[in-house]
Amino acid sequence: MPAPSPSDPRVRIRDVAERTLLVETTTAADASAVYERLRTRWGSVAPIDLEPGVPAWLVLGHAEAVGVLRDDRTFIKDPSIWRGHAENLLGPQSALHLVLPRAPKPTLADADGVKHTRMRPPVDDALSQVDEARVGAITRRLCGMLIDRFEDRGRADLVAEYAAVVPFLVLSELDGLEPDQAQRLQEITRAIFESGASARERTAELLEIVTGHIAHSRRLGTQDIAGVLAVHDNFESDLERAQTLTAITLAANESLLAWVAQTLALVLSDPRFSHRVSGGRLHIDDALDEVLWRSTTNPNLMPRFATHEVVIGDKLIERGEAVIVGVHAANHDPLVQSDDPWDTVGNRAYLSFGAGPHRCPAPRLGRVIARIAVAELLQRLQVTLVGDPDQVEWATSPWMRFPARLPVTFPSPSEQPPHGTWPADPDDADDGYAVGPPGY
Repeated sequence: MPAPSPSDPRVRIRDVAERTLLVETTTAADASAVYERLRTRWGSVAPIDLEPGVPAWLVLGHAEAVGVLRDDRTFIKDPSIWRGHAENLLGPQSALHLVLPRAPKPTLADADGVKHTRMRPPVDDALSQVDEARVGAITRRLCGMLIDRFEDRGRADLVAEYAAVVPFLVLSELDGLEPDQAQRLQEITRAIFESGASARERTAELLEIVTGHIAHSRRLGTQDIAGVLAVHDNFESDLERAQTLTAITLAANESLLAWVAQTLALVLSDPRFSHRVSGGRLHIDDALDEVLWRSTTNPNLMPRFATHEVVIGDKLIERGEAVIVGVHAANHDPLVQSDDPWDTVGNRAYLSFGAGPHRCPAPRLGRVIARIAVAELLQRLQVTLVGDPDQVEWATSPWMRFPARLPVTFPSPSEQPPHGTWPADPDDADDGYAVGPPGY
């Protein structure tokens, strides 16, 4: 197709001289203000940079976001067609090498079309057989163990010592991993995310551990998540099984970390919730939902790539260009959300769990884990947030939004006042709404 003429009103990303960095949408004190500035300037689709000089399109409109998520023929997960590879846009130390490899990983999260159709049923089967009562018991036990570690100290960082640990421990146990394996995998995972392009050796070690666990689960005939994946006929190799188990575990962990951390921050800092939740007038679920509306845990989904030229609004998206669905922006689209601050209570029409073929595969289990993690902490401790809640430092990820630290203080056990019973029974979970991997 010929390039647009000077009179062509369509916007091409290469013609935009200055582009906002995507990470600004997750690290700003007011993320909504960044998205709204982009919406005001560009409409429903905005040009941004993944890193300086690495362009992509950010979809801001709700209808447009749903359209992209549901159209897996036009917008695919396979990064091999990304134009940036041909143009060598990534430097050797770029953290984007993990997100934009030259070839897709053999995992469901990176699969399209027939391959995705083949690989989705094993994940659905593995997650559907997990017993929610057991998940609740595991979560309570592990939360209690973690709280015991810092309860006598009178202070803690609820991100590093709690929100970042609970989900991984719960998910590892559901995967059938031994505690020492889970600890090593968490160490490797942190190192991979921190080291970016230099993470190949650690990634190989991670795959070696998980592949060995898959084979071990098959020999024992376990009925946990790994055991179901290990014997499912839809997979073509143990590499696919290991990559898929790794992807669903790590993605779910990141989402749950952000959900628990943000909900604790909300309840501890916002009088609308701290008073009403502690007084029993609001359920923990209302705070969980408010987070997904106000500052969703996965504000920007991993890139998709256009298989052919397509126009959205006045933006010309060319073949091979990266497209990011801005979930936060879509949730705040004025066409779907009013100005009433309480309009979101009980409303779960957000896009935080995706849409289309790659929608979240865990519709209940994550909410059970997140709800119990928040409730157990608030039941046990009378915590007070340290510092100005308006000065929270946010983690420097362009894909997830959560506090980098959440320092709190609390009285010693003998000084703790009695607490009421928080509604945290997994049987109270509503069908169809839970956090999980951002999209499969």
